[in-house]
Amino acid sequence: MSVKGRVAIVTGSGGGLGREYALLLASQGAKVVVNDYGGTLEGQAGSATRAQTVADEIIKAGGVAIADGHDVSVKADAIKIVERTMAEFKRVDILINNAGISGKPSSHADLDGAAFMRVLEIGVLGSQYMTSAVWNIMEKQRYGRIVNISSDAIIGFGAGGDCAYAASKGATFAITRDIGRFSVSRGIKINAILPSGSSRMGDLSEATKMITRTYFEASKCAPMVVALCSEECPVSGECFTSGADRAARITLATFPGHTRESTAQGFLDNWSEVFGEMKDAYVPTSTLDHVRYAVKHASGLDVPDIEGFGIIPSAS
Repeated sequence: MSVKGRVAIVTGSGGGLGREYALLLASQGAKVVVNDYGGTLEGQAGSATRAQTVADEIIKAGGVAIADGHDVSVKADAIKIVERTMAEFKRVDILINNAGISGKPSSHADLDGAAFMRVLEIGVLGSQYMTSAVWNIMEKQRYGRIVNISSDAIIGFGAGGDCAYAASKGATFAITRDIGRFSVSRGIKINAILPSGSSRMGDLSEATKMITRTYFEASKCAPMVVALCSEECPVSGECFTSGADRAARITLATFPGHTRESTAQGFLDNWSEVFGEMKDAYVPTSTLDHVRYAVKHASGLDVPDIEGFGIIPSAS
């Protein structure tokens, strides 16, 4: 498995899961830029001390690393991270968009808009700024591996609140599915993981702390991340759950549905068909594939290939 000699940027890697990704990459021979602005879980910036601590840990173990304290949610800072990487190592092969925050707690009945947006600024906009900053370099190289970090939170806790964290991770899931289907034609493979691992974010509630600290050792999320960073990674635009010595694809599915009596009452009266049974689940490979499936079940018609609409480039 080949990450040896590759240059990797790992955002938010001054602790927790990001630190594990950086350490494992370095132990496999990658040169690592440890980025962390040292901020709080509510999004206030700190210093590069945490990043430097991890970089020193890598160097002490015989690896190659530098520390960086820029804030990925600021476009100019994201560009500076990549510029510094290029100045030091002359290339960028791997980007792990790990930086994210839980945010300041806010009620669904009294939403704090600024707190909500700060979560998206770091977790979604920051990841996109970083992807944008490395894109031309990777495209010119005809090689790149990008791993975005989503979360099992998108499946739904049912706990209420402002849902900012779940919203940010849902956006990450969708972005990965979309751009990852495009990027492969440029030599860049983009995938995501939904990690389950112990961290300071998981410690925010006693329930999640009990689960993560008991069953989900942080380091066990890292091997799947490194696999997606490798030259041998076989896919792009896919999402995987990872943790507790397990990795598995996680995706969206649909069902045949109800296609008669297309009225509100008709759908309610045939709810079991609308809702579907697991044995009838269908996993679309792209948006066009889903459109084809829907039209076929609704009308029996076949949707042809449409240039530029949901056509997945060859992964070869």
